[in-house]
Amino acid sequence: MQTTVVNKDNIDKVVGLIYEEKKAFYNELFGKNAPKYLKKAFESDIPPFVKKNCIVLQDGENVKAVLLYATKAEFRHGYQRWVRVLGLKIIPVGAKMIYIIERILFDFSIDDLYIVSLAGELKELLLYRFIKSSRYKKVIVDTIDSDVYERFNFTEEVQIHPKLKRFSKFCDYHTLTGLGWDTHPLVQGRKLILGGVQIQSQLGLHGHSDADVLCHALIDSLLGVSLKKDIGAIFPEDDENKGRSSLEMLEIVVQTVNKSGFFPSSADCVIISPIKLKDYREKMSEKLENVLGCPVSIKFKSGNGVYPESEMKGISAICVTNVDKV
Repeated sequence: MQTTVVNKDNIDKVVGLIYEEKKAFYNELFGKNAPKYLKKAFESDIPPFVKKNCIVLQDGENVKAVLLYATKAEFRHGYQRWVRVLGLKIIPVGAKMIYIIERILFDFSIDDLYIVSLAGELKELLLYRFIKSSRYKKVIVDTIDSDVYERFNFTEEVQIHPKLKRFSKFCDYHTLTGLGWDTHPLVQGRKLILGGVQIQSQLGLHGHSDADVLCHALIDSLLGVSLKKDIGAIFPEDDENKGRSSLEMLEIVVQTVNKSGFFPSSADCVIISPIKLKDYREKMSEKLENVLGCPVSIKFKSGNGVYPESEMKGISAICVTNVDKV
């Protein structure tokens, strides 16, 4: 998953997401050729459709989410270029152009940042990253679908267009800390999976799923601090979860807490194991960071003959996760 910009390879997908998010609104402004005019505006960097202000979350060739924003200065300059995009066929009189510009270039305070569009299956993640990195006092958005903004504790304001609701939020968040712990016994005849990585070993961990204690500890640390639940509440010991990949379970949990406005910002983990694991540290961290979207540190301890793990009885994992609440 990478953050990129609008380019010739993804512009059609980006414009498609932006159009679909406020389809009825753009159809009212531009008619049936609305996507064509949005693309022309992007290609010419006509505010508020300015390429450098469009953040694209992309997985390979798949555009997962897009966030387009604008500052007040960018709203005030360059709007006259709409004439070149719209042409006289759409604007028989100057009043039509004035109407369109007024509807697109809504007025707001100089300390505010305006979200023109937020769309895609990972829009919550993109919104979090945007709020966390924003230098502006407040974020304003006009939207048809208010669900994500209500979940992110935006405040509804007086609407400025009959088809759109206006929401705002100060660019703030706070950090919470979650603790997770898990242990499973070592047995014959099972694969040893830790952090989603298969470890070369004669023994594996016994459990209903693949018994990945590291993923389980991370899951509990996330669920406890965000939704006040544990792994059993989300993944009961039923047929659906028998032998299931714990890394896949962790991915589902991350998506679930993201939708409620919680985002991992760092994770620190300790594994107590009689089996040497240092050669797997980098691969395990990489897999977990790809799922969590944050730095993950992993340390290994043997138990020094004090803990049951030292006697080949099992493996334990303890994780402390910092989570930003937007």
